[in-house]
Amino acid sequence: MPNKKTPSQTKKKSPKTVAKQKQVAPKKKTAARTTRARQSQRTSGYSAEYLDYLKRYKMAGGDRPLLSPKEFDRLDDELLDLLALDLEVGLDDEQVVRLQELEYLLLESEQ
Repeated sequence: MPNKKTPSQTKKKSPKTVAKQKQVAPKKKTAARTTRARQSQRTSGYSAEYLDYLKRYKMAGGDRPLLSPKEFDRLDDELLDLLALDLEVGLDDEQVVRLQELEYLLLESEQ
């Protein structure tokens, strides 16, 4: 006669054993979320004058080049120097033309 198979006893878990919990991986950032985060980081570092320039550029930029913050600051300083010089002694023809160019680039006047 063949041997009868008897069920083996299974070990019962003790009540002290804690079941392993599933570890959930953090969500990956999507491209849109990353882009918005980068934009908010970039815009928070801009000066108030440059942010105003960006608003004006959105409304009336048209064919004008978009200036970087560094370019904007350099041209804005040059514009302020020419305006101060105009108040002190006046401007020659070349300086007037340059002033108009700066106003055009910086969207400072209606043209």
